[in-house]
Amino acid sequence: MGAGGSIPAHPPLGGLDPREFLHDYWQRRPLLIRSAIPGFRNPIDADDLAGLACEPGIRSRLVLGHPDRRDWSVEYGPFDPERFTRLPPTAWTLLVSGVEHYWPEGPDWLRRFDFIPHWRRDDLMISSAGREGSVGPHIDAYDVFLFQARGRRRWQIQEPPPRSPICLPALPLAILRRFEATSEWILEPGDMLYLPPGIPHLGMSLDDACMTWSIGFRAPTWRDLVGGFLEDRLDAVGPERVSDPGRETAVHPHEIAAGDLAALRAGLLERLRLQPAEMDRFLGESLSRPQQDAAEEQGSAGVAEESPEELDSARCYRLDPELGRYWVRGDAGVRLFVAGRSLAAPGLSAATAESFCAAETLVPKDWTALLPELESVLRDLLERGLIERDE
Repeated sequence: MGAGGSIPAHPPLGGLDPREFLHDYWQRRPLLIRSAIPGFRNPIDADDLAGLACEPGIRSRLVLGHPDRRDWSVEYGPFDPERFTRLPPTAWTLLVSGVEHYWPEGPDWLRRFDFIPHWRRDDLMISSAGREGSVGPHIDAYDVFLFQARGRRRWQIQEPPPRSPICLPALPLAILRRFEATSEWILEPGDMLYLPPGIPHLGMSLDDACMTWSIGFRAPTWRDLVGGFLEDRLDAVGPERVSDPGRETAVHPHEIAAGDLAALRAGLLERLRLQPAEMDRFLGESLSRPQQDAAEEQGSAGVAEESPEELDSARCYRLDPELGRYWVRGDAGVRLFVAGRSLAAPGLSAATAESFCAAETLVPKDWTALLPELESVLRDLLERGLIERDE
């Protein structure tokens, strides 16, 4: 992928203060930002993006179809390069996810959005489309910034959203059966549209060479957090059974009496109760944990090695860009979270914790003096393929 000049990390909000944006628009209402990046020049070539979609392990898909015809179909990568020589002249879209991990300037470009914390960030997805390319009218469950990098794209939205949206049946894409546009804008290079979750929208390429960058921000579901929290508590609950010495004679044998209910409620609450620091630990571990499919894939690759590589404390290691690293500040000082692991770091300053979490490479011995527990974590990450020697 091509590389341009150095990218300054300033918010692409057209002069709007980030605090004002977060207060008035974030998760509330759409915002069109003209000239979000004035004078923008697209540094990514469409052929390079197609080449990336041919690589194994990279999430990509090709969507063909037109909203008027509803003739949708989808293909998933990796693709054979020959596939792109047989595309129709119009109504196709190639989408590649996680581009920031393969474009050298991707992380720098995403720093423009650092007014939103990294635990909310998903990825940079780039779409390349022919004229009338679209993925159909749909609803996203996450916040998204839609930045126009090349060509023109028309965006339409429907407000208010339908109470019970229905998708077309028998399709691998969640395309809405009905979509009634209430607003529309044509975006040119450098323009950007912010959409909060739940807003039906439809994008359509107006040129033969159209490229749109989607910067998504996901949040965990409460169902996932509650489920993970209950699993966490199960690990802390011992195998002892409910006991009831001194029980009184039952009056009605089939009744669960008020005294029994009170004792069972109290036992459950006692075992579910957590101090704030313990709840923070659970949340940090949960939010930094790798996605299950990636963890299993990398974990199985590590297990397959006949002789796992030994960690060299004096060698420099490169960290997987998707490796979750966060920190919290509590009464006992800083606590770090690395790929689902928790490390007490009371002596670390906020600046040092932030430096650790932002580092692309590290030398173990530079950190293990401050964090002795980090060595075993790094050994585990090396075995799982989440760090590697920086050659």
